[in-house]
Amino acid sequence: MRNATIEALYQAAEKDPRIVFITGDFQHVREAEFRALGDRYQNAGMAEQNIVSVAAGMALSGKKVFVFSIIPFITLRCIEQIKVDVCSHEADVIVIGGGAGFTYGTCGITHLAIEDIAMMRALPHMRIISPSGPREAVALFNQLITEKGPAYIRLNKRGEPDLTDRSPVLGKGLVVREGTDATIFSTGTILAEALAAADILNAKGISVEVVNMHTIKPLDEEIIRDRAISRKFLCSLEEHNVIGGLGGAMAEVLAEVPHTAKFHRFGIPDAWPKVVGSQKFLRGAVGLSGEKVAEQILGFLA
Repeated sequence: MRNATIEALYQAAEKDPRIVFITGDFQHVREAEFRALGDRYQNAGMAEQNIVSVAAGMALSGKKVFVFSIIPFITLRCIEQIKVDVCSHEADVIVIGGGAGFTYGTCGITHLAIEDIAMMRALPHMRIISPSGPREAVALFNQLITEKGPAYIRLNKRGEPDLTDRSPVLGKGLVVREGTDATIFSTGTILAEALAAADILNAKGISVEVVNMHTIKPLDEEIIRDRAISRKFLCSLEEHNVIGGLGGAMAEVLAEVPHTAKFHRFGIPDAWPKVVGSQKFLRGAVGLSGEKVAEQILGFLA
């Protein structure tokens, strides 16, 4: 989905002379073509804090600026610059981060992105998009690009499959599997595990709905409230710390409305993984595989 998003950005830059793209010493698809755009493309090296401040200045001068790097470096490393230079001025800067969750799991904790949603969600004016696949990423990107103000797009790497052919709408939860007993709210590519869990539970006679929460901020509170009174069980599933991500956002909504449904957050425990491995391996290690999620939901329903 990273390549698909960069491709969409290049196509937009060809049409809109306001668009500027700044990367952090990171090669990508279409780099040669971006260089042909002259000073509207900059590879600024391993200087993410400077990249964000420069982007904010350019945005306040009338440009629409996109910055891109691996998530921990373009979010956590420069959270102060995003807060002070971008969000406080509502600058037209879109942060594109690659490597959500355990994408770079073989590189260890320096490259894990498991707290970025919590950090970015706490910033006023920041919108957060977490697509499940390339097609959805491009559709949401094309909607986001028509709006103004700060935003964060949370991507995996490349080669991910499209998990749904339904068209997303920015800020609205997308039902990708119908069901009436329980609802799994998922965000990002871990939607694949949500669908796998739903298949297992449906085979056991439990009707499970899957909702793709591709937009975490602004959150679709309406669909959460509706399911809270019409389902027996709700859960969030995310490749992020259980604190402060989609599950935390949902819990904040549910704390303020009467509901009868049980609610559980499936996410990464509030601890660093003690093992290193692929994204699939690490998901299983912390209990986020479709099989383990389905098994736990059966226990909750029992």
